[in-house]
Amino acid sequence: MRLLFLLFPILLFSQSQTAKGVVLDKETNAPVPYVNISILESQSGTSSDENGTYSLDIKKDDLNKIVKLSSLGYEDSSLTISMFLNASKIYLKSKSEVLDEVFINEKIDDVNIVVNEIEDSELCQGYGSMEENPWIMALYFPYNDEYEKTEFLKSVKFHFGNFKNKKSKFRLRLFSVGKDSLPGEDILKENIIVSLKKKQKFAEVDISEYYILFPYEGVYVAFEWLYIPYNVEEVTYHFENKKKEKRLKYHPILSSTCEEAGKFTVATYVSGRWIFYSAKKYKSEEKSIPAISLTLSN
Repeated sequence: MRLLFLLFPILLFSQSQTAKGVVLDKETNAPVPYVNISILESQSGTSSDENGTYSLDIKKDDLNKIVKLSSLGYEDSSLTISMFLNASKIYLKSKSEVLDEVFINEKIDDVNIVVNEIEDSELCQGYGSMEENPWIMALYFPYNDEYEKTEFLKSVKFHFGNFKNKKSKFRLRLFSVGKDSLPGEDILKENIIVSLKKKQKFAEVDISEYYILFPYEGVYVAFEWLYIPYNVEEVTYHFENKKKEKRLKYHPILSSTCEEAGKFTVATYVSGRWIFYSAKKYKSEEKSIPAISLTLSN
């Protein structure tokens, strides 16, 4: 089994600068954890930790760029690198959300449907992350008329196969479909942080309590890596020229299945923006698809 990693070059320069600070809620002054902090048009970024604090080394080539901060429940914020370096506190403004009215009907019998059900034998590769460039991997689930009697999202299952993941955490995200067919607005209005045990093969996350109807335009189910000390591991990377180099690896590795081109739509949030994503299976024309299943219920 070969792993598909997103690898980034290391740029070295003599005048290193480090930005350190904390992200706070503008209204409550409370720390905002797990904020995605990305430098636009760059391969650098990080996440705030459980206490809202962050630390990011700024490369020389990025000094004239823009930093973008985004987090569930908050408006995106952008500032220049110089402002970012000089700020010990960054405030995010919470979004004003109008919650949909929820109707709960009495159930006679539970009826469940698993969309994109995956067996261990179908897992072929994996998505991991080397270096610090926060990204989100999202798989699109289109609506089907067959779901009419099972219209609620019940649970999401992420597969990790036999990868030797350490104890780690990630965030589940659900997105509507935007006008450009890429992920749009958050559907979940609160953080769902999932903790994995060492070598855990899958994680099934129950979301039935949120009574989310399957949108007619479909839904993006997303896996968000968290760039926090809890998830990091220093590894030695071996190059073809026998050169060895130590780099940072962020757990967990998410498994993938390998499918024919055009069967699935995948998007990724990287360097502060959403793009469609397509990765080939090693020595094949098949596409590597994040191993995510969705269970629906009545």
